[in-house]
Amino acid sequence: MLAVERDRDKFRWLLGAFLNGCYGFLEFKATYLYYAFCDPDSGEPVEDREALETLRKYVKVSQKKNISGFIKTSGLSELMKKLYKFRNRSTHDGGIEIMEAGNQLPDDFQIGMYKSKGYPAVEFCEEVLSFLRDLDLELES
Repeated sequence: MLAVERDRDKFRWLLGAFLNGCYGFLEFKATYLYYAFCDPDSGEPVEDREALETLRKYVKVSQKKNISGFIKTSGLSELMKKLYKFRNRSTHDGGIEIMEAGNQLPDDFQIGMYKSKGYPAVEFCEEVLSFLRDLDLELES
């Protein structure tokens, strides 16, 4: 588990999995909301405009009209911009940098290469999880 992992390499691996899981959750939500309903007359999918409007307060959502089913998301709020940035570094840019900024691991693991610019990793994950829970509740209401 990320919250108790003290080995930097294992922590980095778990963090990458967490970031991909969050990204996948947002991609799934956006796609689901685009195809949430079915027009009874035509059988065509109908988007949940109200829920998409809610999601779009935090995440950019776009659909390629010429590719059926292709929905893409990217960060809009500051927290989501960080999530997408860190996920891209973890997945596409050779891996995310994790440094030990103290002895209280895993709490002192930071995302980044420079201690003065690092971002506390566990704190970030807790913040993202809290946001995703709140978002899910907001989308359901």
